[in-house]
Amino acid sequence: SLYIMLRSKSGKAASSWLVLEQFFKKSEAPETGLETSSAPCSEAPEADDNTVEEPSNKTVLAAFAALSADVNWIRSEVCATIENRITEVSATIRGEISSLNENVQKSISELRGISAVHETSLKELEESASSHSDILSTLQSTVDHLTTKVKHLDEKCEDLEVRSRRNNIRIIGIPQGKEGPRPREFISQLLSETLSLPEQPLIDRVHRINRQKPKPEDPPRPFILRLHYYHVREEILRRAIEKNKLEYQGRKIHTFPDFPPSVVKQRAAFTKVREMLRGRSDVRYGLIYPARLMVTHGGVKMSFTDPKEAQDYAEKHFGQPQ
Repeated sequence: SLYIMLRSKSGKAASSWLVLEQFFKKSEAPETGLETSSAPCSEAPEADDNTVEEPSNKTVLAAFAALSADVNWIRSEVCATIENRITEVSATIRGEISSLNENVQKSISELRGISAVHETSLKELEESASSHSDILSTLQSTVDHLTTKVKHLDEKCEDLEVRSRRNNIRIIGIPQGKEGPRPREFISQLLSETLSLPEQPLIDRVHRINRQKPKPEDPPRPFILRLHYYHVREEILRRAIEKNKLEYQGRKIHTFPDFPPSVVKQRAAFTKVREMLRGRSDVRYGLIYPARLMVTHGGVKMSFTDPKEAQDYAEKHFGQPQ
């Protein structure tokens, strides 16, 4: 390929190329003769008038010198071309790298700005979280204190309400309107007659529960009365329990202590168990304030504040409720 390039690049060195061609052909001739010639070595080839005169060594050296100059020229041209191309490519790459570097620097600057904003936000969030944690800790302590205080106040209010009702009795079953315009005298006389009291109890006030007047087919509203003396109230409840059955004009009436709604709800949870125990001669039971069921069976006394435990006990010893 170098040979072809040299021939195409240098027109002035045509004679040098001819000399080299003859030289190369002369170098290859003996090998060809050995392979193809079958004549004796003593026979010489006939002379040919058109045979080209073989070049001398000086001519060959001169041709090589001319060829060397051409090669140097081509090398310088190739090197110059390569250098120019390298310069162009290098400039292009530098431009692209510079543009890419600018874009990268711009992106890095934007990311740094975003990172700074996020860092500030995170710092603010950490400070806010720490502040809120302190506030929540303080609030939790306050809530615990207030919860304890509210519970104490609830218990105190309930106790005060119970004390305010301790002289009260609730009577259920008296027909509506039978009391007439003087309910206090009516109830006092009714209790004295039905319970065989030595004298009529002194009642401070009496009224029916404040709710809408019932229809004729509905049950009458209960009475609530406040006795002047606590011992009279206890005597009335005791006699009502002993007599077990109170009647007025052929209708059953019932007397109960007047408890706050919260206590009534607690005591009502034992209703099912009391129904299981009611009517059994071998069992004694009763509810102690505020809501404790006492059961005596077979000489063993049991106390229950949990309705579920009381029901399990009753089912175990007295069977399932009917």
